[in-house]
Amino acid sequence: MSKALETISIGTGSDQKCPRLLGVFAAWRLQAYGYTLAAVYAGFFIYIYCAGLWLVNNGGVPVYRDFTNLFVAGLQALRGDTASIYSPAEFLKVQDALVGAGHAVFSTWPYPPTYFLILAPLALLPYVAAFLTYEVGTLLGFIAVVCLIVRRRPAIALVLASPFTAWNFLFGQSGFLTASLLGASLLALERRPVLAGVFIGCLTYKPQLGILLPVALVAANQWRAFVSAAITAVLLAGVSVAAFGADAWAAFPRELFAEAGETLFVDPDDPWGYLQTVYGLIRALHGGAALAWFSQGTATLAVTMIVWLVWRSPTRYSLKAATLSTAALIATPRLFAYDIAAIAIPLAFLAKDQRHCGVLMGEQTIMLALFVAGLSIIPTAGRAPVGALVLIALLCLILRRVLHRGEPLAVTA
Repeated sequence: MSKALETISIGTGSDQKCPRLLGVFAAWRLQAYGYTLAAVYAGFFIYIYCAGLWLVNNGGVPVYRDFTNLFVAGLQALRGDTASIYSPAEFLKVQDALVGAGHAVFSTWPYPPTYFLILAPLALLPYVAAFLTYEVGTLLGFIAVVCLIVRRRPAIALVLASPFTAWNFLFGQSGFLTASLLGASLLALERRPVLAGVFIGCLTYKPQLGILLPVALVAANQWRAFVSAAITAVLLAGVSVAAFGADAWAAFPRELFAEAGETLFVDPDDPWGYLQTVYGLIRALHGGAALAWFSQGTATLAVTMIVWLVWRSPTRYSLKAATLSTAALIATPRLFAYDIAAIAIPLAFLAKDQRHCGVLMGEQTIMLALFVAGLSIIPTAGRAPVGALVLIALLCLILRRVLHRGEPLAVTA
């Protein structure tokens, strides 16, 4: 791949040539950098585990992380007590029973009961085994989807090198699962729309990250995928009712709004940098709630229109998929660093388009800069509000290719 894209005509009617692939993007270098960073992350995890700061403390008691409330929710679902999950006081109590009194942090459960279908089987395992099974299993699925999109081995190293991957693994969150479902749905949509709809229906476990998918499906007249997604979502809801009862569905909207209130309407001195959204960025810069909501609403409306126009156009599918998967992350006001692990999906589709159609001037440098900006998540403990800026810059990079009027470029891989 290091010799690909060397002097390829862009096709604008001029003698302009595609820039030579930067040496830093040679396949062997990407793998070397990626696996080196992954090794650094692994060393860090081993260190904090030995220090009793990750998974379990020195006394063998689970260290409270985001996965803790996922595990406890699965336990309560297995016991047939989903009512306690949607009761803040009770939910804190059962978490404290696992990690020690006063250590639980999250009192609200904003996820639909369909999530219990994943978490209940995990809760059959001991805590550490469940944590590692969930993270390693979903990470492998994530890597598989990215590799199927790009079909190049360096993709594995780059996924592992992502700071958002490390952050997701540190806290035991669902970013890999979300990314896998989003990527799999877009990967299947062209040739297997019914299967794509199944993946989209499964993504309803985090509905705020899929709000633009129906827009794209309607714009592209992908009605088979649309119907398949709706049927899958209904079937999953029905199975969750049969397995865990209907009371959880009655309580779910109340806790969803409670979580939104805690996340988006709390004290002005809250560390807003955790929210990797336009809303969070404005609040982190000491903007008021009204300005933040206006900015987020404007951004959501803008990316909705962009998705509609791009998916109605004859643009190459790889760019349509990259546009949608980036816009989906921008559109929501509630997005954390672990969620941005899904940025690998638009990057994979963008890389696929570059491999087949060439790179434009400055693209590689910008992509490298975005990666470096993302690294700030780790030393700032997830408080650097760079997510929205990185995603918007990536969307602009993709749209530049969408608007490029040159003919597709023949590239040897």
